[in-house]
Amino acid sequence: MPIPSKSEPAIVHSRDWHDPQTHIGVLEGLKLNTQVTLIRYVTEVVGEGPTLHVHPYDEIFTITEGRARFTIGNKTIDAEAGDVVFGPANIPHGYQNLGPGRLDSLDIHLSPEWIQYDLADGWGSANLLISADSKV
Repeated sequence: MPIPSKSEPAIVHSRDWHDPQTHIGVLEGLKLNTQVTLIRYVTEVVGEGPTLHVHPYDEIFTITEGRARFTIGNKTIDAEAGDVVFGPANIPHGYQNLGPGRLDSLDIHLSPEWIQYDLADGWGSANLLISADSKV
């Protein structure tokens, strides 16, 4: 016998959580009474992306358009549209647009709220993410 849901069906319109003028949109799970937070990151600039940071929960990255280079711990992973990348909790990570063109990702945070600790201010001079090993 299924257990009745404590939630109601709902919609959050794009305009209410993602501003096309910025690179990022955040929809915390608390708004929908769920345990998942969505982050949408979009950029046309090659080499741009979220710099090294960490979350106390797992994250799943979905590339919906373009290509990205991830640094997750001591691993470098290249992903393209349709690929899914897993970032374990408490492992420093970041990614950048590999180009050519637009990068659009929808990142699934396995938490009802967005908790992030930034570890790096930017990208290294070689256009690679600053080493995670040097920050922990």
